[in-house]
Amino acid sequence: MNRTIKFRGKSIYDEKWQYGSLVKIEKDRYAVIPSLNDIEIGKSIGMYEVCLETIGQFTGLYNRNGEEIYEGDIISVNGKYPKIVKYIDEYACFCLANISDLNKKWMYPWQQVSPGWWIDHKREIRVVANIYDHPELIKEE
Repeated sequence: MNRTIKFRGKSIYDEKWQYGSLVKIEKDRYAVIPSLNDIEIGKSIGMYEVCLETIGQFTGLYNRNGEEIYEGDIISVNGKYPKIVKYIDEYACFCLANISDLNKKWMYPWQQVSPGWWIDHKREIRVVANIYDHPELIKEE
Protein backbone atom coordinates (compact mmCIF):
# COMPACT_ATOMS: atom_id res chain seq x y z
CA MET A 1 0.00 0.00 0.00
CA ASN A 2 1.33 3.41 -0.92
CA ARG A 3 -0.97 5.63 1.16
CA THR A 4 -0.10 7.39 4.39
CA ILE A 5 -2.82 6.72 6.91
CA LYS A 6 -2.61 9.00 9.89
CA PHE A 7 -4.78 11.21 12.03
CA ARG A 8 -4.62 14.34 14.11
CA GLY A 9 -6.50 15.35 17.22
CA LYS A 10 -6.20 17.92 19.99
CA SER A 11 -4.81 16.65 23.28
CA ILE A 12 -7.39 16.70 26.08
CA TYR A 13 -4.70 18.03 28.42
CA ASP A 14 -3.07 20.98 26.67
CA GLU A 15 -5.01 21.32 23.39
CA LYS A 16 -1.85 20.79 21.32
CA TRP A 17 -2.32 18.96 18.04
CA GLN A 18 -1.10 15.37 18.06
CA TYR A 19 -0.33 13.51 14.81
CA GLY A 20 0.03 9.78 14.20
CA SER A 21 -1.90 6.54 14.50
CA LEU A 22 -5.37 6.57 16.03
CA VAL A 23 -6.08 4.12 18.86
CA LYS A 24 -9.46 3.47 20.49
CA ILE A 25 -9.03 3.38 24.26
CA GLU A 26 -12.66 2.65 25.07
CA LYS A 27 -16.10 3.85 23.98
CA ASP A 28 -15.76 7.50 22.85
CA ARG A 29 -12.13 7.74 24.03
CA TYR A 30 -9.28 7.85 21.53
CA ALA A 31 -5.56 8.48 21.59
CA VAL A 32 -2.91 9.30 19.02
CA ILE A 33 0.47 7.57 18.97
CA PRO A 34 3.12 9.59 17.11
CA SER A 35 5.03 7.91 14.30
CA LEU A 36 8.36 6.46 15.39
CA ASN A 37 10.00 8.77 12.84
CA ASP A 38 8.57 11.82 14.66
CA ILE A 39 9.90 10.94 18.12
CA GLU A 40 13.14 12.57 19.22
CA ILE A 41 15.99 10.25 20.15
CA GLY A 42 15.96 9.57 23.86
CA LYS A 43 12.27 10.37 24.27
CA SER A 44 9.83 7.71 25.31
CA ILE A 45 6.95 6.66 23.08
CA GLY A 46 3.76 8.12 24.40
CA MET A 47 0.08 7.85 23.72
CA TYR A 48 -1.87 11.12 23.85
CA GLU A 49 -5.58 11.07 24.52
CA VAL A 50 -7.37 13.43 22.14
CA CYS A 51 -10.74 15.15 22.11
CA LEU A 52 -13.14 13.03 20.03
CA GLU A 53 -14.67 16.03 18.20
CA THR A 54 -11.27 17.16 16.85
CA ILE A 55 -10.13 13.91 15.25
CA GLY A 56 -9.51 14.20 11.52
CA GLN A 57 -7.85 11.94 8.99
CA PHE A 58 -5.01 12.98 6.70
CA THR A 59 -6.40 13.17 3.16
CA GLY A 60 -3.15 12.04 1.56
CA LEU A 61 -3.03 15.41 -0.20
CA TYR A 62 -0.73 18.38 0.22
CA ASN A 63 -1.07 22.02 -0.69
CA ARG A 64 1.43 23.72 -2.97
CA ASN A 65 3.79 24.36 -0.04
CA GLY A 66 3.84 20.71 1.00
CA GLU A 67 1.50 21.24 3.97
CA GLU A 68 -0.68 18.23 4.76
CA ILE A 69 -4.43 18.62 4.29
CA TYR A 70 -6.65 17.04 6.95
CA GLU A 71 -10.35 16.49 7.37
CA GLY A 72 -11.70 19.60 9.09
CA ASP A 73 -9.27 21.96 7.37
CA ILE A 74 -10.51 25.13 5.74
CA ILE A 75 -8.77 25.69 2.45
CA SER A 76 -8.71 28.63 0.08
CA VAL A 77 -8.57 28.19 -3.66
CA ASN A 78 -6.67 30.93 -5.49
CA GLY A 79 -6.98 33.17 -2.43
CA LYS A 80 -10.79 32.94 -2.20
CA TYR A 81 -13.63 30.40 -2.08
CA PRO A 82 -13.11 29.09 1.47
CA LYS A 83 -14.02 25.41 1.56
CA ILE A 84 -14.16 22.80 4.30
CA VAL A 85 -12.66 19.33 3.81
CA LYS A 86 -14.70 16.39 5.11
CA TYR A 87 -14.94 12.65 4.52
CA ILE A 88 -18.43 11.73 3.31
CA ASP A 89 -19.39 8.10 3.87
CA GLU A 90 -22.03 8.04 1.11
CA TYR A 91 -19.42 9.08 -1.47
CA ALA A 92 -16.57 7.11 0.14
CA CYS A 93 -14.16 10.01 -0.36
CA PHE A 94 -13.02 13.37 0.94
CA CYS A 95 -15.29 16.14 -0.30
CA LEU A 96 -15.46 19.93 -0.17
CA ALA A 97 -18.20 22.35 0.80
CA ASN A 98 -18.34 26.10 0.43
CA ILE A 99 -18.67 27.60 3.89
CA SER A 100 -21.49 29.80 2.62
CA ASP A 101 -23.52 26.70 1.66
CA LEU A 102 -23.24 24.76 4.93
CA ASN A 103 -26.38 26.08 6.60
CA LYS A 104 -28.69 26.15 3.59
CA LYS A 105 -31.51 23.75 4.40
CA TRP A 106 -32.45 23.17 0.77
CA MET A 107 -29.18 21.70 -0.43
CA TYR A 108 -26.58 19.06 0.31
CA PRO A 109 -23.40 21.15 0.20
CA TRP A 110 -20.72 18.46 -0.12
CA GLN A 111 -19.15 17.98 -3.54
CA GLN A 112 -16.81 15.29 -4.75
CA VAL A 113 -13.69 16.47 -6.50
CA SER A 114 -11.53 14.39 -8.81
CA PRO A 115 -7.90 13.72 -7.88
CA GLY A 116 -6.84 15.91 -10.80
CA TRP A 117 -8.61 18.88 -9.22
CA TRP A 118 -6.07 18.92 -6.39
CA ILE A 119 -3.00 18.90 -8.63
CA ASP A 120 -4.18 21.35 -11.28
CA HIS A 121 -1.32 23.87 -11.45
CA LYS A 122 -3.75 26.73 -12.11
CA ARG A 123 -5.18 26.21 -8.62
CA GLU A 124 -3.34 27.47 -5.59
CA ILE A 125 -4.71 25.54 -2.63
CA ARG A 126 -3.76 26.83 0.80
CA VAL A 127 -4.76 25.63 4.27
CA VAL A 128 -5.95 28.79 6.01
CA ALA A 129 -7.44 27.39 9.22
CA ASN A 130 -9.43 24.49 10.61
CA ILE A 131 -12.91 24.24 12.05
CA TYR A 132 -11.64 23.32 15.53
CA ASP A 133 -9.30 26.26 16.13
CA HIS A 134 -11.55 28.75 14.31
CA PRO A 135 -15.22 27.70 14.67
CA GLU A 136 -16.28 31.32 14.12
CA LEU A 137 -15.40 30.91 10.44
CA ILE A 138 -18.33 28.55 9.97
CA LYS A 139 -20.87 30.22 12.24
CA GLU A 140 -24.50 29.96 11.26
CA GLU A 141 -26.01 32.74 9.20
